[in-house]
Amino acid sequence: MKQIVITVSAYYLDRLDVVAENLREEGVTITRLYEFGVIIGYAEETTIDKIRHRKEIASLRDEKEAEIPPPGEDIQ
Repeated sequence: MKQIVITVSAYYLDRLDVVAENLREEGVTITRLYEFGVIIGYAEETTIDKIRHRKEIASLRDEKEAEIPPPGEDIQ
């Protein structure tokens, strides 16, 4: 699972609870819900791909993995 940050479109702020419930039904685990339209949670990659372009979502940012070599390794 990846951590995601969703910004809900201003048009849907009065229905934020409905948007959050729909996201839960899609498989998003919500950890924080802010009344100004930001939802923080976790979701599988397939769920992220499915919800990314929903009309209620202004933006969706997911964590990216980065590999950092151990100290002393050559930089490539």
